[in-house]
Amino acid sequence: MSEFVLETTPRLDFQRPTDWLPSQVDGVDRVVLAPPSWGGFRPSLVVTSQPYDGTIAKLSTFAMAAAMGDLQHTYLIACEIWQHPAGTGRRIEYTHRLDDQVLHVQRWTFAHHGYAIDFTATCATTQLTSVDPMFDHVARTLQLRGES
Repeated sequence: MSEFVLETTPRLDFQRPTDWLPSQVDGVDRVVLAPPSWGGFRPSLVVTSQPYDGTIAKLSTFAMAAAMGDLQHTYLIACEIWQHPAGTGRRIEYTHRLDDQVLHVQRWTFAHHGYAIDFTATCATTQLTSVDPMFDHVARTLQLRGES
């Protein structure tokens, strides 16, 4: 397993692999990219938070509908309950086609104190076995600011 360092965003903290590169992109709290040495598709982690006052069921339905509507050849693998210290969330997993490759996406999402928090991890399907344990570790470390 990789070594990790604390990454902070306006609303939460999480551990990221030390050799992955954080960047700021408009519209999201943080993007973290695998090193360029990965070659081909660079796996990524994306964290977003936005005002939201609905239920987690509605939030996960929106997330699945967006994936099915916005992406090509989407195949939903799972939508399951995910227990986060901030409350019950959902873990959504699917694949989709981007040009000539199939990407594997895992999204951990939850609603808390008027915000929707979404952590999305993406890799090529051929890379999944290399990054899946790390993706899960990072998701488990998500912590909202001011929470113990």
